[in-house]
Amino acid sequence: MASAHGRAGRGRSSFLSGIFGSGKSLVGLSIGASSVKAVELKTTGKGWAFSAYESSPVEGALSDQREIINPGVITDAIRDVFSRARISNKEVCAALTGSGVIIKTLSLTVTNMKELQDQVMWEAEQYIPFDINDVVVDFEVLRKLKDNQVEVIIVAVKKDFIDQYRDAIESAKLKISVFDVEVFALQNCYEMNYDPPLNQSVMIADIGAMSMKTVICSEGVPLFTKDSPYGGSMVSLEIQRELKLASVMDAEALKISGNLPQEVAEIVSRTSHTLGSELKKSLDFYNASSMGPPVSVIYLSGGASRAADLLQIAGEYAHLPVEYLNPFERVEVNSKKFTPEFIDSIAREAVIPVGLAMRSRDGK
Repeated sequence: MASAHGRAGRGRSSFLSGIFGSGKSLVGLSIGASSVKAVELKTTGKGWAFSAYESSPVEGALSDQREIINPGVITDAIRDVFSRARISNKEVCAALTGSGVIIKTLSLTVTNMKELQDQVMWEAEQYIPFDINDVVVDFEVLRKLKDNQVEVIIVAVKKDFIDQYRDAIESAKLKISVFDVEVFALQNCYEMNYDPPLNQSVMIADIGAMSMKTVICSEGVPLFTKDSPYGGSMVSLEIQRELKLASVMDAEALKISGNLPQEVAEIVSRTSHTLGSELKKSLDFYNASSMGPPVSVIYLSGGASRAADLLQIAGEYAHLPVEYLNPFERVEVNSKKFTPEFIDSIAREAVIPVGLAMRSRDGK
């Protein structure tokens, strides 16, 4: 039978820990569509110190829905990043996303908080497009409203989806202390590095190889989440198609080269407009739904967020300031060991694994 777990909101949006464990000193492990990334942060008296980062490619190991179809490749990549980064800590916080994860925010009328779990499970059966016996359900009370109403966020994950990730990670001889969700890791990274504005919301969008994960949050509460099928791979595929290149890898190499040919620059620009338009759609839906206070700024992350002129184009679509999220804003970095150039080169891709590693002292 599927299980449920609930607890009162405490300003953090990482719910699956209630089922799978609680954070301590952790390594943030992100299994993405194009690479596996690991970040190790050491806890200090005031916060964190950056210790290690590595990534390893896993092209073709995940489906478009983020199901693991080649677990051996994932396990080997995990071993590779831990070996090259010389990470000895085997306690990890890993994240899930894709079609196996359902997130739903609901307002419920509750006369007896002791019955909330049963009510959440009943609601989950109405909204989750899977057999309730095939999923794990977790929930958190975000805030109490008027007239015995509470706002609850429900997270449901298919059991076989969890098993795929657990098996690949544990085969690398690691222990999963926490399973999180990628959009909540984004929010966690932001909240641990910045001071959220009062009476305003912020939008955070991570643009990876296969998808764009978006969360709009305000004062610790995730008000809107979305996983869109727009990512860096669509740029590479378009370059390959228009230039008639032999492989996507050839297109990828051309895309990240220092001097973009005019044809490639035009394709990248079109993609930036597509991403900007998608951000505006999410923003318009949020505003029209009156979910919370207005968004004051948009933060971008992810490897594909490096697309030419994306910050400017996204700002023009959204009519808001757009900047990169710095995952090391409040992280101590030894400049003798890690150069500013190195930190800048990994910052876009490191946001989610840093947000996961920061679960070590987020109060849970």
